[in-house]
Amino acid sequence: MGNPLYSDDVGKMCFNGAKSWQIGWYDDRKIMINPNLSGFTSWSGRLIGIANYDSTGNEPVVVKIETGTAADQFIAFNRATGVNSQNDEADDEVTIVEVTGNNGEGYAQSFLKAHLVQGESYTYVNWAGSGRNLIVKANVINIGVNPGYADIQVCLDSCDPITSAPTKSPVTSAPTKSPTAAPTKSPVTPAPTKSPVTSAPTKSP
Repeated sequence: MGNPLYSDDVGKMCFNGAKSWQIGWYDDRKIMINPNLSGFTSWSGRLIGIANYDSTGNEPVVVKIETGTAADQFIAFNRATGVNSQNDEADDEVTIVEVTGNNGEGYAQSFLKAHLVQGESYTYVNWAGSGRNLIVKANVINIGVNPGYADIQVCLDSCDPITSAPTKSPVTSAPTKSPTAAPTKSPVTPAPTKSPVTSAPTKSP
């Protein structure tokens, strides 16, 4: 996160989340959330690393948490590949960086507050003097795809578990009816013929 080697030819490392927000290179892929807003309980989303900024899609590379003060927090996914392949701390982890002033918009000291692997979380107790706890959680980190990503949550007081969308029950076709031939009609038998009519016997002379 930032090149400590003072050279243009070595040290493929990117700026931390706060500095990436400040320099403005990634303005189309950064978002801000404000837990101070009425009704806010949690936010969840997917981050990609600065190294994958040019990938298709619209996933952010940095998330700013607005504290309502000049000292804000910034979340990023420190994907160690490409232009960040020689990073030397918190490879492929979710990082939380704070600034000491200027809202991350101008010069201020920044420092790493926490870095998270999959399943870990960091809690700000009495966040921004609000009397409430703010939790940042790394639910999923997947570097087996391109671009790699991190699914995160930012929650007040507690984070509800993220569940996958339920799979639909398999659709079965309606049962086919057993084939039945139309019943055959009983054979028609002709009406019985009448007994032959004989003439009355003639009388004797």
